Amino acid sequence: MWSTLLGAFNIKYMLRTSVKGQVFTDLIAEFTETPVEVVAEEENMDEKSVGTISAQGASRWKVYIDGVANQRGSWVGLVLISPEKITIKKSLRLGFSATNNEAEYEALLQGMVMVQKMGGKAIEAFSNSKLVVGQVRGELEARDVRKQKYLGQVKRLQLDFEFFNSIHVSRSGNTHVDSLATLATSSAQDLPRIILVKDLCKTDAIKKDIARIHQVRVSPSWMNPIVSFLKDDVLPKEKLEAERVRRKAPWFWLSEDHKLYKCSYSGPYLLCVHLKASEILLEELHKGIWESHTGGRSLAHRALTQGYWWPDIQKEAQEYVKKCDQCQRFAPNIHQSGGVLNPVSSPWPFAQWGLDIVGPFPKAAGNKRYLMVGTDYFTKWVEVEL
Repeated sequence: MWSTLLGAFNIKYMLRTSVKGQVFTDLIAEFTETPVEVVAEEENMDEKSVGTISAQGASRWKVYIDGVANQRGSWVGLVLISPEKITIKKSLRLGFSATNNEAEYEALLQGMVMVQKMGGKAIEAFSNSKLVVGQVRGELEARDVRKQKYLGQVKRLQLDFEFFNSIHVSRSGNTHVDSLATLATSSAQDLPRIILVKDLCKTDAIKKDIARIHQVRVSPSWMNPIVSFLKDDVLPKEKLEAERVRRKAPWFWLSEDHKLYKCSYSGPYLLCVHLKASEILLEELHKGIWESHTGGRSLAHRALTQGYWWPDIQKEAQEYVKKCDQCQRFAPNIHQSGGVLNPVSSPWPFAQWGLDIVGPFPKAAGNKRYLMVGTDYFTKWVEVEL
C-alpha cells in the first residue's frame, strides 16, 4: 500500500543488497593501523574546532655524492641528510688512481656504509653521473672489469636496506657536493653541519670474493688397484688379488688426467665411476631433468649408453628402482594369485561332473526354489534340474 503512495511522487523502492561486504569493510577500517599521525593541535576556524592531520613520511636518508678525478688526484664529496634534516658533510682524498665514474662509485659506497652504520634502512642517492645511475638501476651494462666489481659491491650493500633508489640530478643541482669534492667550505644551505675530511689510501670496494674450499676425502675404491697397476706397475700383496688385477687390467685404459676407462666391445670407452657417485648418477638418470622413471634393466642400459660403467651396474640399478617412491606408488599392480594353479582335467566325456546349487528363486510349480546345475569337465556340457 505504501509503495503505491510513494509511486505518485516518482519514488522507487529498491531492496537493500547483502550487508556482508559492508561488514567486512567496516572491520578493516576499524582494525587497520592508519599510516597517518594525528596531531593534537586544534585551530579555531569560524568558531569551529578543526584538527590538523599530518602524514607520516618514510624515514629516508638523502645521500648526495660526487667524485672528481684529474692530474692532481681524485676527490670524493658526500652530503648526508637524515630524516631529522641533520646534514653531515664529508670529503675524501683518494690515495689511488681512479676515473671520474670510479670516484662516483667510491662516493656511493662510502655513503651507503655511513648510513648503514647509523642505522638507516632507506636511501635516496643523488648523483650527476648518468653512467653510474644507469648501471645501478640496471638500465646500462657495466662492461669494464673494475666497474663490474664496484657494481657488485653496491648490489650486495643494497640487500641490507629496505629501500634504495638512485636518482640522476644535474650538475647545477649538485653544487654543494661539488664544493666538497674540491675541498671548498662554502655551502648553499644554512643548516647545522659537521664536515669530515679523510684520506682513503686504498679502495675498499674492490674485494675478491673468498672461495671456500671444502676438503673431500674419497674412500678406497675398486679402481685403486687397477690404477696403481696401470700407472706404477704395482700389484697388491695378496697373490689371488694380484692375479685378479693382472687379469682384468687389459680391459681398462688410464688417460693422461688419471681417469680410468673400461674398454667396451664395439662402442666407445666407458668412464669408471666410484661406488659412492653411482647412486647420484642413477638418481640423475632416473628422476633428473627428464624424469624417465624407467625400470632397472633400462636404467642400467641408459647409464652404459651415456658412457659410464662400474661393477654390479645391473644389480644396483634394480635395487635403486625398487627404492624409488614414485615408481612404487604408480607401478601397475599385479592381481594374479600368488599360489600355483592346479588345473582339473577329465580323461573322456562325461567321466567327471561339477555340481552346483543356485538359489533361492521365487517359488515355482511344485514349491521348487533351487536349481541344480551340472557341468561336464571335458565337453563343458551343462545340465539344469529344478
